Amino acid sequence: MTAPVIGTDCDIILFHPHVNNGDPYGFILAPDPQKSGPAFSVQRSISTDGETTIFLFATILLADDLKDPNGGEHADDKQTMYEMLLDYLSYGDEFSIDTFDGTFTGLGQYGHTATELHLIDATYVSLKLANLSTYHPPIEPDLFFGSLWQGSPPADGAYTWETSVWR
Repeated sequence: MTAPVIGTDCDIILFHPHVNNGDPYGFILAPDPQKSGPAFSVQRSISTDGETTIFLFATILLADDLKDPNGGEHADDKQTMYEMLLDYLSYGDEFSIDTFDGTFTGLGQYGHTATELHLIDATYVSLKLANLSTYHPPIEPDLFFGSLWQGSPPADGAYTWETSVWR
């Protein structure tokens, strides 16, 4: 499987260790990438004890014959994307979302999570995910996806506490 690339074949990427064999999956946000770019929003609050809570909002577009951000035909059809999204939503935590601004980790479902708008030819699913643990700013995607530690570090010692994230 080729990893999805933001700006090429998707607008955001969802990752969960128990979905899609642990491989990331890309979704489309904008119906026409040439007219209105993809968008997501983050609502941030700080509690009286200094803890940061974020809510990440994004509306995913599911339809047949979607165009990728680079103008090519999107690989999956509406039903395939919908089933994949439902697989993600069957888990309550351990989400990571890769955006053009970086990867948000430690996200999960907190209260109301998704609103679906079903049209004849398309479905819009508005997501709301929250950090369920200590908030960390978005991580550079190459660092995040390159930092899957399984057992001991690589022979070249590339993964260190200063240059990697644990996931």
